[in-house]
Amino acid sequence: MIYSKIFKDLGGKIAGIQLEGHSPRDHGLSGENLLCAGVSTLVQSAHSYLASQDSLESEAKRDGYLEFFVKSNQREALQSLLSMVEFGLKSLAHSHSEAISIRDEILKG
Repeated sequence: MIYSKIFKDLGGKIAGIQLEGHSPRDHGLSGENLLCAGVSTLVQSAHSYLASQDSLESEAKRDGYLEFFVKSNQREALQSLLSMVEFGLKSLAHSHSEAISIRDEILKG
């Protein structure tokens, strides 16, 4: 199962994204799983772009896990990109609810 969180600040702006886990084997073996590849490409492309623009406040990566937060002073300018990622994840979760879980989490303070 792929678990994802969209972190939002108190103003409703997307502040970060977390992705953890792998798509079930019935969607394909490792390296052949198109659902996992689609989710990974969506989130990792955004992460790579944000890193190249020096827009990340923090990040954590390991096998099957990616979490990143954008700098608070850049959130407003990055909402279109982050909203596109959120939309893509929610669309995939709607189509593959047995394989993807997505939830919003409000950051305190």
